[in-house]
Amino acid sequence: MLTLFEQIDKGTLWRSIGGIHPPERKTLSNKTPIKSLSLANEYVVPLPQVGESAILIVKQGDYVAKGAILTKGTHFGHLPAHAPTSGHVSCIETRPGNHASGLAVLSCVISADGLDTYDANIHPALSTDEVDQLTDKQLLTKIQQAGIAGLGGAAFPTHIKLSPASDIELVIINGIECEPYITADDMIMREKSDEILNGIAIIHRLLAPKRLIIAIEDNKPEAIEEMQHALNRSSLPKDGVRITSIPTLYPSGGEKQLIQILTGQEVPSGAIPAQLGIVVQNVATAYAINDAIVRNYPLIERVGTVTGDNTQLAGNYWIPIGTPISHVLTQTQFIGDEHDKVIIGGPMMGYALHNDNAPTLKGSNCILLPASDELAPEQKEIPCVRCGECAHVCPAQLLPQQLFWHAKAQEYDKATSFNLADCIECGCCTYVCPSEIPLVEYYRIAKSAIKAEAEEKKQAELAKQRFDLRTQRLEDEKRAREEKQKASAARRKSNMSSSDKDAVALAMARIKAKKAAANAEADSTSTLSTGSVTDTGAENKRKDISAAVARAKAKKAAQKAAASQDDTASNITSSMPETSAPADERQAKIAAAVARAKAKKAGLKQDAADSSTGNGSENTGSVNAPVDDKKARIAATVAKAKAKKAAAQLSADEADTSTVSAPVDDKKARIAAAVAKAKAKKAALKISTNTEHDKD
Repeated sequence: MLTLFEQIDKGTLWRSIGGIHPPERKTLSNKTPIKSLSLANEYVVPLPQVGESAILIVKQGDYVAKGAILTKGTHFGHLPAHAPTSGHVSCIETRPGNHASGLAVLSCVISADGLDTYDANIHPALSTDEVDQLTDKQLLTKIQQAGIAGLGGAAFPTHIKLSPASDIELVIINGIECEPYITADDMIMREKSDEILNGIAIIHRLLAPKRLIIAIEDNKPEAIEEMQHALNRSSLPKDGVRITSIPTLYPSGGEKQLIQILTGQEVPSGAIPAQLGIVVQNVATAYAINDAIVRNYPLIERVGTVTGDNTQLAGNYWIPIGTPISHVLTQTQFIGDEHDKVIIGGPMMGYALHNDNAPTLKGSNCILLPASDELAPEQKEIPCVRCGECAHVCPAQLLPQQLFWHAKAQEYDKATSFNLADCIECGCCTYVCPSEIPLVEYYRIAKSAIKAEAEEKKQAELAKQRFDLRTQRLEDEKRAREEKQKASAARRKSNMSSSDKDAVALAMARIKAKKAAANAEADSTSTLSTGSVTDTGAENKRKDISAAVARAKAKKAAQKAAASQDDTASNITSSMPETSAPADERQAKIAAAVARAKAKKAGLKQDAADSSTGNGSENTGSVNAPVDDKKARIAATVAKAKAKKAAAQLSADEADTSTVSAPVDDKKARIAAAVAKAKAKKAALKISTNTEHDKD
């Protein structure tokens, strides 16, 4: 059984999966040699073209020469942008982008001076010996600094492809160019075959593969012949390098499809060819590598096809990167109107341009200008009839129906599970769909949404990491400060004498005392401020409570006075001799009358005092606001004192009367005492009533 390399050496090809045969229409542009365009008035160089971390190193008003570097970056995948001609940087602003979305991008606008002066850093061409003396690292650096990207359409940084992590056994130079209308690679192979072979020799040196295949579609016989002659003249080993003709089929020029045709191996989903030991490079990229290494010439122009029935000068042109599309249309005599389409790329994978002021890019290999009757008229999209044709022609062996349903429903996670990322957007499914469904457009939208979501998750994760790092840093700084303060305090403490320690203790005590006094003052101020803002209802409630307390105290004093009178009367009765003679009835009446007079006098005095207090309160109430809590307490104290004084006076008067009066009859004495007790209770009850009246 033959090995893979033996089958490759024999020219064995494997069956391709899917694919279609659309009309080629290549003869519109491959009948004339490659021409150059006249200089435009200005060139627009988008900054975010290829790679990452692009930083503009020129400013408005600067003069730049042809080939001068405009951007720099530190990322491994960064590719610098270069000035396509000499002139001044007129402005740095957002301009319409060369993209299906039509979004504006930050661009450096250069006003051409018409001299097309080369930059001084572009040295004379190197000889073969000088190229051989360069190390592999120097070669890769020159390729990166020249801004070389894949010119087949993907525009992937070439220096990354040429420095794989694993050993490469097979290198494929892609000269298929299977899409209709496009003939840029065909013409550059016809006219620049020796330069392409020199670039292929540099690729062969860097990767050192066991086999190298130059694959060209069989509808390009002139290119195959020219490349074969150049191969015979080149320094490449003849036993490991061959040119293979591939049957015409779209999209056999796809990277994974070409590998399957030439080797029979299928690149797994999510993998890259380098993992199988295979690298694919475009013939135009090989030409640019030769320019970068041998001529020290950066990638500032490329061959692009301008074709279609709406141009009178269809052909291939050297188009500087950043040339406005409108200038290309003018130079090639565009005869369409504003309603006719301008398509960047071919009819299968290209996209309609929204603004013809957008510039050309490194991946712009074709500008298609079709007439209104040249392409199929746009039809209204109708529901899918589930015919299965899209799955039959899919070169990636996907299920376009399921991808369409999930993409339309924005179920991107389910679309991902059906390997949406493996779609090469070749357009075969859209081409054969009888329902006129623009399937590729749905897939592109879904891919963009998935990419945006992944970018948001990445940024959120980076933000979280930054927050965690900041929090940890602040905690570490706080901990370091605390440890430093503790160490400093311990050091000062160890250096202090006993007298210093006593002084510190006294100072700390004074500080604590001041702090306690300040807190007490603050509490007092808070209490006063709280009392000052208390409403009238709360103040009246406190006054009611104070008056009730005063009444209770007055009543208690009266009860004590009555009890004292009862004790005095009982003592008088018990002290009387049982054998004493009955007193005169008249004297007993006098004693009773005196007691009643004393009680009445005490009651009158208390009434006078209460009346004066009550009138004062009423007058005050009629003129002023209600008295405060302090006045209420004073009034209650005065009433209590007067009640005690009246009770004491009554007891003293009765004692005097009992002392000076002759002994009375026992029965009469008890009657007199009871009457006096009743009088005292009545006086106390009147005091209580007057107090309640004052409150009301």
